[in-house]
Amino acid sequence: MGSGHEELVVIREIPIRPPLRQTIKNLQHLLQQHQLFCDLLSATTPFLSPQRAIVPVKPRAKALDAGQALAVTVSHQSPQPSVISRPFVALGKSPFTVDVPGYEAVQGETIPRRNINYKDQLLERPEDSINTVYDIVKRGAAKFGNAKCMGSRELLQVHKENKKVKKLVGGEEQEVDREWSYFELSGYNFISFHEYEKLTLQLGAGLRKLGLAKEDRLHLYASTSDRWLAVAHGAISQSMPIVTSYDTLGEEGLRHSAVEAGSKALFTDPQLLGSVAKLLADAKCIRVVIYNKTCLLQEEALSSLKSVHPTVTVISFEELRKLGEDHPVEPVPPDAEDMGMIMYTSGATGPPKGVSLKHKHVVAAVAGIDSMIGRHIGPSDTVLTFLPLAHIFEFVFEHAALFWGSPMGYGNPKTLADISTRNCKGDIRELRPTLMIGVPAVWETVRKGVVAKVGQTGLISKALFWAAFYLKRALVNHQFGWSAILNSVIFKKITEATGGRLRFVMNGAGPIARETQEFISLVVAPMVIGYGLTETSAMASVSDPWGWCHETLGDIPGCVEVKLVDFPEAGYYTKSTPPQGEIWVRGNSIMEGYYKNEALTAEVMTADGWFKSGDIGQWDENGHLRVIDRKKSLVKTLNGEYIALEKLESVYRTASVVGNICVYAAPDKAKAVALVVPVEQALKNVAVENGIQSQDLVHDKKLRSVVLQNMQTIGQKAGLTGLEIIDGVVLVEEPWTAQNGLTTATDKLNRKGIHDKYKAEIDDAYERG
Repeated sequence: MGSGHEELVVIREIPIRPPLRQTIKNLQHLLQQHQLFCDLLSATTPFLSPQRAIVPVKPRAKALDAGQALAVTVSHQSPQPSVISRPFVALGKSPFTVDVPGYEAVQGETIPRRNINYKDQLLERPEDSINTVYDIVKRGAAKFGNAKCMGSRELLQVHKENKKVKKLVGGEEQEVDREWSYFELSGYNFISFHEYEKLTLQLGAGLRKLGLAKEDRLHLYASTSDRWLAVAHGAISQSMPIVTSYDTLGEEGLRHSAVEAGSKALFTDPQLLGSVAKLLADAKCIRVVIYNKTCLLQEEALSSLKSVHPTVTVISFEELRKLGEDHPVEPVPPDAEDMGMIMYTSGATGPPKGVSLKHKHVVAAVAGIDSMIGRHIGPSDTVLTFLPLAHIFEFVFEHAALFWGSPMGYGNPKTLADISTRNCKGDIRELRPTLMIGVPAVWETVRKGVVAKVGQTGLISKALFWAAFYLKRALVNHQFGWSAILNSVIFKKITEATGGRLRFVMNGAGPIARETQEFISLVVAPMVIGYGLTETSAMASVSDPWGWCHETLGDIPGCVEVKLVDFPEAGYYTKSTPPQGEIWVRGNSIMEGYYKNEALTAEVMTADGWFKSGDIGQWDENGHLRVIDRKKSLVKTLNGEYIALEKLESVYRTASVVGNICVYAAPDKAKAVALVVPVEQALKNVAVENGIQSQDLVHDKKLRSVVLQNMQTIGQKAGLTGLEIIDGVVLVEEPWTAQNGLTTATDKLNRKGIHDKYKAEIDDAYERG
């Protein structure tokens, strides 16, 4: 269908209705205003005609076969894009991982695979001079000196505002007053790498002056901040291991971790002083409490703590720093084999587990992530950090940023966007980062917010947005490098809302829906995804920012090797095509074991160093790893077949009405049901669209039926089997939080707690089904 050397891929020859025909003309007119795209048009045949859509792509050595042709139908009746018809093409030369040379095959296992660039030897460190976490800080000061290292914002004022909100009272919707807090912040103030190293040494000297010595442990129970990391590095500079707990961890989990680890000192935020006071009654080992004075100081809680525990030294961060400045001591650098940290998990299935990591494990993890994305990041980048440092991926990534010389600006989930601030910009627009890490819930919120805004525009604007979306997807899928023009025309307002400089984003802490990954990658910035656990120092697989691959998790980092092992109970075998089985990981970033829990360590670690992840994976034809199930989330239904709860949740979560979701499958039932915490406004919109005027929306039978049908349609379009299509839905009013015990400290579902709370509603949903 083309001429010359240009290859043309027909998206689909379909009659274009008049509104869409005009939309295509409008899009073409907009794009032709830019000389850059005019150059493209003059070099190729027209990329869009009023009757059919054609995408020009670069010539390839091998022509696309029918299975590779992109099929997209643009419908003017629906503002939503259809299900993705093919994944992005992975850039580079496959395979990206290879079998370990000389490894003897074992029955029921695949041969271990490694990154193709490190097939002969796994990475131990990112640089020969780096053996410990302390070395990363020291190298940063020597290499980057007076360059920006870390930035933070000062809280200037909290504005209290009363607003009218609608709330169901006695089954009737009423307006009630509610007080909202808004934050006024300064701009970002940065310190240099030299200044940061000096700060950490002063903090370490301060700890020594307070009586702590080598191998004494410092507990960190606070939200993410530059001071969290500085106190941690201060302790490490004196060979004091750190112990981490999420600031959302419940009192029992905190008590368990502090007592088990035998922490001698604790760093916390003022708002957590009440929990710390209760902790000290049991954790007699803690002799020093350091609080972060930059947060809102609660004088009453501070006075109470000092009064109830007079033998405990209570000191502010600044006082600790000054103490070290006045009483300097030489650092006591740790060794690679020394314990660096005990990182406590969120405790989803019981008391938090303490993962023991040596310095060499963290350093190897930094080398691993550097092997995958280090070539894309450097001192000219700026990283927005706001995820918990008690999470292994955030901890490792921030150390990688120190290694790369990339300045980090610390934000807060409450102040990321302008909507929660007064007289200042939110963290994203103030910092204007080139890279940021988020979790699935963040990216889902972004996608749904953008789609909702687009849906509120006129027909032409709406169709123009989705036409540009489809066009950019086609250009990227076929490695045609002209899609940037769409960012400056159609997606400009979206990119401006994220600071206008994002080069790519990263997803951590859980699986993300395929649709959401693609949407963010095309509309906001390319998304890097990966897979790892605390036990592997977050390393198992990481995707390349420019090597797009949907449905897989990318390549194996250079510090580990991965193999699959049969899981016959659920029908996963390594001899199948493609090979499937439980993911086992081995390498230089794998934990030492669970602290003071040899029995549990023996369950997950083999004698030759393999860690059993509990996740089910498969290899694709390019050597990429894909997680398809999780052993603990696999539930056998009445007919004897297994379904994967987390997989279903990632699909159904894309529904606009879903704020949070828990899929439940009873062993005596054939199918699953879903419990949904709805997005209030989205639920109201669905009600209006369907003529539903009930004052009690979550219990309205007709609305519940509409929501169920919408979710079932999403499941069908995503290719779920009949067994995986939910049979009922429960809408609940109360959000699931760590405070009410329905999620863990890392926002993972407490499935048992949710089931126990909503057992009657679940039974009713099954009866209705």
